[in-house]
Amino acid sequence: MDRRQGPARFIDFSVMPLLLDLDNTLVDRDGAFTNWAPNLFDDEWGGDAADVDWLVRADAHGYTPRDQLARMLIERFNLAASTHDNLVDQLLYEHVDYIDLYPGVRSELVALVDMGVPLIVVTNGDSRQQRLKLERTGLVDVIRGTVISGDFEFKKPDARIFEIAKNLAGHGGTSWMVGDHVEADIAGARQTGCLTAWVSHGRQWMESWNPTLVAAEPAEVLAAVRRSIETNTAR
Repeated sequence: MDRRQGPARFIDFSVMPLLLDLDNTLVDRDGAFTNWAPNLFDDEWGGDAADVDWLVRADAHGYTPRDQLARMLIERFNLAASTHDNLVDQLLYEHVDYIDLYPGVRSELVALVDMGVPLIVVTNGDSRQQRLKLERTGLVDVIRGTVISGDFEFKKPDARIFEIAKNLAGHGGTSWMVGDHVEADIAGARQTGCLTAWVSHGRQWMESWNPTLVAAEPAEVLAAVRRSIETNTAR
């Protein structure tokens, strides 16, 4: 858990916090991995466009454990077992150099902070990897704090991680949660009483219940949340 203060701004804790997923919500994690993937292959053990496509599919949006993905690579290319640890490190960290914010995300986040909304990133993953992403994108200068599953023995959708995030924001009551993953982000936050905003990336909602807000692109979702907060705080 990391509590950091960005640029000096007045924080009104009567405004409910906004909890934010990181990968494929604020940053284009899948795009970064896809752009990096060809770099993994070299002349020593081969690899062509079909292998790159295989790796991207096997990655499963980052949900395949890196240890497992490294073993899959070793088996596919008949690599020495001694390459395992180095492969894990490559899979964890090298794509971070390709990470960028989605268009419009930073300006929406700054607008929310200027309204006094505490922003807390709640993300699953390796702690070092996720902090590198926050630093590379400059999010560390905008958000109030982070809760990363790698620092704990549980992860989203476990209710405890959302409660930690709300407490970090200084607000134990209702919060907003923005994310792209139906189970980890939206269902997980919903069970703790959060209002939820789903980044659909063009997907259809398939559950029997609905999130509070839905939009296709991250900046659209953040703008909708901002308008909702503006409306409710003006009452």
